[in-house]
Amino acid sequence: MKKAVTVLLLVLVLAIFWTLGARYGVTSCFGSIRCTLEQLNITDDVVIIQHSEGEWRIVTYTEGRLTLHRIRLHGSPVPELEDREQSVGTSLDYSPLTFGIESLHGLENVDGIVARFNGSVRAVKIDDIQRNAVPCSELLKVCPSCKLVLGEGGERVRLGRTNLTGGYLVLPSDGCSSTFVLEILPYNTTHDLITARYPMGIVRGYVPGLAASSIGNWNEPQNFSEYLDVGRGILVTAGAIVVNPDPWGIVEELGECRIVPRITVHRDGRVEREDYGKPCWRK
Repeated sequence: MKKAVTVLLLVLVLAIFWTLGARYGVTSCFGSIRCTLEQLNITDDVVIIQHSEGEWRIVTYTEGRLTLHRIRLHGSPVPELEDREQSVGTSLDYSPLTFGIESLHGLENVDGIVARFNGSVRAVKIDDIQRNAVPCSELLKVCPSCKLVLGEGGERVRLGRTNLTGGYLVLPSDGCSSTFVLEILPYNTTHDLITARYPMGIVRGYVPGLAASSIGNWNEPQNFSEYLDVGRGILVTAGAIVVNPDPWGIVEELGECRIVPRITVHRDGRVEREDYGKPCWRK
C-alpha cells in the first residue's frame, strides 16, 4: 500500500513539474512576437502588431476578415499565454500590407508598432507614428469627390466598425487626430475604390458601389471645434459629419464608468447626440 502511494505521489510530482515546464517553454519566449505567434499557432498573414504594457496586439487578415489578437501572460506561478480574439468582416483588401511571420526574424522586445514599410517589415515607436496624424478637422477637406472619408484613433490598435464601411483597422493617435484615413471614391457604375492611408503606406481595394453621393465641399459647421473636443474619430459623408462613428469600440477600450458620445452634424445644421457607456458595478 505504501509503495502504491509513493508511486502515485511520484507520478503526481512529475506531472506537476512537466506541466510547469511546458508552461515555461510557452511563456519564456513572450518577448519574441514570432515565437509567441508560433506557440499560439497563428498562421494568418499579419497586418500590424503593437507591443505595449505587457500586451501584444496582432491584427491578421484573411478572406475578407480582420482579426485582432490581444495576447498577455495570465496566471501564476508560471503563467500561460492568454489570447483574446475579436474578428470583423471588411470590404477593404488589406493583403498589400500583410506579411508572414517569417518576416519577424530578429524583431525582439519590440516597444511600439511593427508593420510593412516600403516592402520591408520593421518596428517603429508610437511617437513616430503619431507625428504623422491628421487632425480631424482636416478630414473635411481631404476628398470632396469621395463618397466618404473616415479617420479613427485610440491609444492602442483595435478594430472599428461602421454601417457604411464594415470592418476597419484603427491605429493609435492622440485625441481627435487620425493615423488611419479611409476614403471611398467612385470607380465605375458598379464599384467604388477604397483607399486606406497609413503613415507607413497606402492600401487599395474595390467594393460594390455605395448608394451615396459625393461629399462635396464642407464648410466647417458652427461650434464644430467643441464637438471635436470629445472626439476620437470622424466620419464625413455628403449628408453628415459623425464624430466618434464607432462609440462602442471606444467604450470597450476605455473601460467602465466612461461615456462616449456619438455626435452627428447634418448638412442642414441639425445636431444629434447619443451617449454610449458601460455602467460602474458597485457592491
